[in-house]
Amino acid sequence: MISRTGAFLSSAVFALASLPALPVLAQDAAMCGGVGANGVWVGGSAETSDISASASHIDQTGVMVPPGGETVSLFSVSTPGEYRIEARPNPGGDTVIDIRDEAGTIILTDDDSGGDLASRGDIFLQPGTYCVSTRAFGGGAVVADLRVGRAEHEALTPGWGGGFGNFAGVDPCLPNTPATQLGSGVIDAELQAGVTATNSIAATPYYRFSLSAPQALTIRAENQSADPYIYIYDGQGTLIAENDDYESLNSRIDFTDPLPAGNYCIAMRSLSDDTQPVTVSVRGYDPVAAMQEMFATGEASPPIGGSYPIIDLGPLQTSLVMDQVVGSDAVWFSFTVPAGGLVVIDAIEISDSDPVIRLFDGVGRFIEFNDDAGGSLNSQLTTRVNPGTYMLGVTQYSESYSGVIRVALQRYVPAQ
Repeated sequence: MISRTGAFLSSAVFALASLPALPVLAQDAAMCGGVGANGVWVGGSAETSDISASASHIDQTGVMVPPGGETVSLFSVSTPGEYRIEARPNPGGDTVIDIRDEAGTIILTDDDSGGDLASRGDIFLQPGTYCVSTRAFGGGAVVADLRVGRAEHEALTPGWGGGFGNFAGVDPCLPNTPATQLGSGVIDAELQAGVTATNSIAATPYYRFSLSAPQALTIRAENQSADPYIYIYDGQGTLIAENDDYESLNSRIDFTDPLPAGNYCIAMRSLSDDTQPVTVSVRGYDPVAAMQEMFATGEASPPIGGSYPIIDLGPLQTSLVMDQVVGSDAVWFSFTVPAGGLVVIDAIEISDSDPVIRLFDGVGRFIEFNDDAGGSLNSQLTTRVNPGTYMLGVTQYSESYSGVIRVALQRYVPAQ
């Protein structure tokens, strides 16, 4: 006769035995320069994570990346060859991957080469152990599936534009990476006027500069025909920031907290035509000028009563229609809603325009954005509103447009 306690223990042992094995931590403080100390082997253990010996790719599903953090996955290679590492985010997410060798050197960084905000690196690897750091673009949280495999294995992502199987993002800027010097090299005294250089990304993908004291900076890469993507590395080759499409197809990074004194490198890739000239600039960060520029680009709404021009439309009773010339700077409208209901806003191309619209409340809280509604270049927003004041920013998709946009607002109230 088995006692109740004995039966419980037997059941517990059986239940534990039937659970899947937990992934094995690397438990090597020096792995990948210390990054891999708490990493997880993609195959569950070191012995089953050799991609060269695996019959198929190896997946980690539902990898949870905490806000502002990263998760680290480890794999090994016993035979030199072409390998593919991919991270596909859940809907609404955007992943970035860094691949490090055993010493901790980043040998590949990628954001969107997998297509649909997924990350992908196709790279030739020598025998050794490697770490994949998966993080969320912009520092948020993300849930993703990770796949590590050989080039002949089935891909997890479609690749850049549904193809380009060997497009691997940008090679990190390491201390020995050839790069063009910006300005005099140590640029502290040149930051007020700014230092600039114009070259194609194909010819000049890297720039270096140094700071002798902590400095707040604005770094830009401009030419929409090239669609530049920029990455900033410190003197040891660690990625510290990246940006794509801050303003239309141009890129910009603001370091509002001063960067420490030291050496830095700007790496670039083109998402369009890498033979087009791209102007790279580094200048001191000016918070007042930065805010004015955000108003001009539509990234933030200007305060009512401030210096930025705002067209006051007054109360929106039923509907309003007007034509407005919109150039390189956003045109801002304010209107009030006397009672709750539904507002429909249209921005329609009349001449030489590709409208983009953004809606904020009266104190600058972002509500909604639209570009290219209904399969056209026109824009439309349909949103529920409460009584109050609202700000509507109308911009062109790029500086190549400077024509007339017809703006129409309609308010609907609930049936009585």
